[in-house]
Amino acid sequence: MKKYIPLPHKNEVSAGIINMPDMTTANGDFCKGGYRPPHQFIEYGEAHCIHCNTIQDGWRIHPDYLDNAEVAQSFFEDAGISGGGMNCYPGRPGGACHDTCAIHIDLISQSLGQILRRHLRSCGRITRHFIIIGFTFESLQYAVRSNLFKSIREMYELTHPGDFTFEFRIGDGTQVLL
Repeated sequence: MKKYIPLPHKNEVSAGIINMPDMTTANGDFCKGGYRPPHQFIEYGEAHCIHCNTIQDGWRIHPDYLDNAEVAQSFFEDAGISGGGMNCYPGRPGGACHDTCAIHIDLISQSLGQILRRHLRSCGRITRHFIIIGFTFESLQYAVRSNLFKSIREMYELTHPGDFTFEFRIGDGTQVLL
């Protein structure tokens, strides 16, 4: 299945240790996996770990709960985003435009580029700062490398140099540079 995030794990060694983060392996191979939020709407399956090229246990938010503002609220708080004064995706539709927009890429069913294009169409004259959040560094990289997001970002950097800023965070609130 698509978009499953590997659980923290270690590569299998002679003792057969898998998904035991407190144990060390003989050869030191280690895959950190993704941050797994404490949430009841998590679905489990198999994920391909890009670090060690193996199939591992994985998780994702159940598809029925994507684009749900109530579900997303706790994840925004975990990432250090709380209070009013910003547009959030997923969030409640309608309302005013703000100078900051937060997008949680693992909780939306559309691509980052689609959300960004739709937001700029309605609030582009006001919004200047975007906070892009993902559960893992890899999901952020994947979203940011999408053709639509890259073309939108390049167009606005060309037509409005220095006006738009992008900040990237993983699910626990850590800011990363992409």
